[in-house]
Amino acid sequence: MNPAKSIFTAFGLGFPLILAACGGAVDVDEPTEASDAATSKAITLPSSGGTKFSVRVSKQSDVSIALDCNPPSNPDVVGPAFRISSASLALTDTQARAGRWAWTGTMPVGTHTFALASVGGVGASCTLKTVKLAAARTCRTWSSWRSPNTNHTHMRVGSQPSDWEALPASGNHWGAWAAWATVYEKPVKRGYLLHNLEHGGLVYSYKCTAATDSKACTEARDQLIDLANEVGEARVIVTPDPTQTELFAVRGWREAYSSSCLDVESAKAFALGSIRHGREDVDADPPVPFDPTTTNVPCYNLMAAPDSCP
Repeated sequence: MNPAKSIFTAFGLGFPLILAACGGAVDVDEPTEASDAATSKAITLPSSGGTKFSVRVSKQSDVSIALDCNPPSNPDVVGPAFRISSASLALTDTQARAGRWAWTGTMPVGTHTFALASVGGVGASCTLKTVKLAAARTCRTWSSWRSPNTNHTHMRVGSQPSDWEALPASGNHWGAWAAWATVYEKPVKRGYLLHNLEHGGLVYSYKCTAATDSKACTEARDQLIDLANEVGEARVIVTPDPTQTELFAVRGWREAYSSSCLDVESAKAFALGSIRHGREDVDADPPVPFDPTTTNVPCYNLMAAPDSCP
């Protein structure tokens, strides 16, 4: 391990997405202030098949959309799951989302239709919330979701569980986990990283093999360190992750946030809403130190999870 900094963090809020609509087309162009435009309607997610809703903008705008189907608080229950897509916005979700999904991006002028397809045979009463945002000084594109993967079996270190998603935030994992409050200069292995999430922590990651790959990678790491310090919770790690699809990601157990640029406000809200939601509320470091960027785990009886041993 070669930690660059230690990070310390606290717990708090959720997403402030508040102008809602469903069913027919909805004009979110006026007014700009969310408090002046608050509207809320329900969407029914059927137990089979799907439904559609549309959003219309008369002027190209940054818009946030959040779909909440009231997933259960129990992290071991999948809850209502769905796939969502919009051809006009080039949004195609190939993986199911479990009861919660949010997206922020630029909406061109016109009406944008979203298709919502039920997965898993569980229906739900959902709320769709949208809000037009003031123009950002930098890019503002991000999405977040809850994973339907409730698996949590301990696997041997070095094994490759078949249930991992493209950006896994839960699933079967290795018995050991990485030390908290550490910035890792090499990628923490997924099998450990998921165990950290199960313990209620957060993982801040950036799409690089190391911060030294480029100036952009160094800046991305430093932005995530600043974000972690601003959030204020010690049960976190920062790591490069060359497997993720976008430059930035933040993960809690069964919760994922992905963005091409770091919108600090939304990333912080996500982090505060996702910390300590794991299956096991454990803040201890591994009882035996090891380097989680490798598969070299000491097989001592002191290990809390002896099934880690290869």
